[in-house]
Amino acid sequence: MRTLPSRPGKKSLAVIVGTVVASMAISFTSSREGVSLKPYDDRLAGSLQTVCYGETNVGMRNYSLDECKEMLSESLAGYAMEVRRLTPGFDDLTDGQKVAVIDMAYNNGVEAYRTSTLRTTYGKRSNSRPRASSSCAAAWSPCAG
Repeated sequence: MRTLPSRPGKKSLAVIVGTVVASMAISFTSSREGVSLKPYDDRLAGSLQTVCYGETNVGMRNYSLDECKEMLSESLAGYAMEVRRLTPGFDDLTDGQKVAVIDMAYNNGVEAYRTSTLRTTYGKRSNSRPRASSSCAAAWSPCAG
């Protein structure tokens, strides 16, 4: 079950990370997630009712693709806000690196991102433009940006 980060004021993904990164994040994440316009029992999550791109905290009904994409954008916004807060030098990351870390938090959770080697690596390099290490590239291929 995906627990969404709290979003006081509900800023949009584009406001949090900019329109280019927002568009890239939605495209990247949606291309790697399955989408179901109808609710289904997600057996990998213990038969948890799921819809769209893995949403579990919404009303279980049929949705249009546009509604699912809007939900994904709202979900990613919550993760982007947390990733930005947790990552010193976030604004200095390449667009691809921003997308990768937002997607990582979306798929693995904010706590997993917070304790990740990737976040630590970016944090240590906050005084200069970060470059992905070879171990980072192997562990999370989009991180090279």
